[in-house]
Amino acid sequence: MRRAGLVWGAVATLIGAVFSTSACATTDIEVWHAMTGASADTFGELVERFNAQQSAVHVTLTYKGNGAATLAAALAALKTRTEPDLVEVDDEESESLFQSTGIVKPMYEVLALDHSADFNFFLPASVAFMRDAHGRLLGFPYQASVPVFVWNRDAYIKAGLDPDAPPKTWRDLQKQLIALQDNGRGVACPYTTSEQSWIHIENLSTLHGETFATKNNGLSGGGAELTYNDLLHVRHTALLESWVVSQLFHYYGPEREGDAKFAAGDCATLTTGSDALGDFIKTAKFSMGVAPMPFYEEGARSPLNTLVNGSALVALEGKKPEAYKAMAIFLAYLSTPVAAAEWTQKTGSLPLTSAALDASVKSNGYAKVQGFADVMREVTTVGGPSVRGERLPEFAKVRAIGDHELEQVWNGSKAPKQALDDAVREGNLAMRLASPPPVAPPAKHVAPKAKSKTTS
Repeated sequence: MRRAGLVWGAVATLIGAVFSTSACATTDIEVWHAMTGASADTFGELVERFNAQQSAVHVTLTYKGNGAATLAAALAALKTRTEPDLVEVDDEESESLFQSTGIVKPMYEVLALDHSADFNFFLPASVAFMRDAHGRLLGFPYQASVPVFVWNRDAYIKAGLDPDAPPKTWRDLQKQLIALQDNGRGVACPYTTSEQSWIHIENLSTLHGETFATKNNGLSGGGAELTYNDLLHVRHTALLESWVVSQLFHYYGPEREGDAKFAAGDCATLTTGSDALGDFIKTAKFSMGVAPMPFYEEGARSPLNTLVNGSALVALEGKKPEAYKAMAIFLAYLSTPVAAAEWTQKTGSLPLTSAALDASVKSNGYAKVQGFADVMREVTTVGGPSVRGERLPEFAKVRAIGDHELEQVWNGSKAPKQALDDAVREGNLAMRLASPPPVAPPAKHVAPKAKSKTTS
């Protein structure tokens, strides 16, 4: 538990530094976020506990809508210097933001203030998607998620399937879906998916040792081009198309619409992000299990890395030194074993540290979902460059284009090869026409509003 001790030591050091500045000063930190459901509830509980346990720092949370709306609100607020201290940023929006001028304060600089912990004890897979090419943290990767397969164990039992034997491959899954459909007990939706571009395009590549764009998915430099109109993706899309025709696969939308259908018991199986598990634990009325994504045996003898995506808390430039010290205190608290373990157990986000993972496993904190502990242990110990995700411009548009073209396959408008060719062509065009990164207001306007108050 040496690492845990370092975290608590960093918190104590930073709190002492703040108090030494003013014995009766409280530094206010404003956080804008896009969390909902179990994530929002758990984050709120942790912040309330943090505020109650000490008086050096007070954190205020403000929900600003979905990820795109939250970032847009922060960028708009920069023009009047009313922006928050920390803002939640989705990974797909991070490329433009991190290339911006005078907007982001790199997280490694925040954590380095007053010799605070540099968070090198983070689990590599949990934080890789928010590191730069030199391995330095750019944002605090709080909501890290991996794609998973989730199944309704009660539905498996009714269909005569082993409820503790999830599919290893996509062909194994097809056999199970047929059994779920043919059991005569009303399984109208054997399978659905959420975040289809992330799962069925990007992670399909990664699971089989491939990239979906040149230059290591853009991580090795600019000018990358999409490559996912290859044989692997065409064959997989064609398989899913056949499932749509045979009503094994029901499509409800490109984002998290499938999650709601699974949680309600309408669909027996689902592919989604691990961070959906928190809501399932709270709302589902049936027993469930979670396992790694299926794969193709001819493409890989065993599944390889999955991409980690999600969102991070990003520090904005132009704040006073005491504000950055206060941010470091707060983020160090979120990384302590107790707080980090509670976060991963209640939300399904990846554990930030080995101490949080160990505490969750030892306390049986993952017990509510069959296979939860195994998935978390596996995905946080697998390394490799692919877990770092992508660095592609206008990636939100690229994903939206992929979603649209896949929908053309599901509704019978296009053949799989044509749809993927069109997606690659349109996606590459969107990246070439990417808008320049945003620029902060002139330096003379950078002085932030006062962020301290006197307490009795």
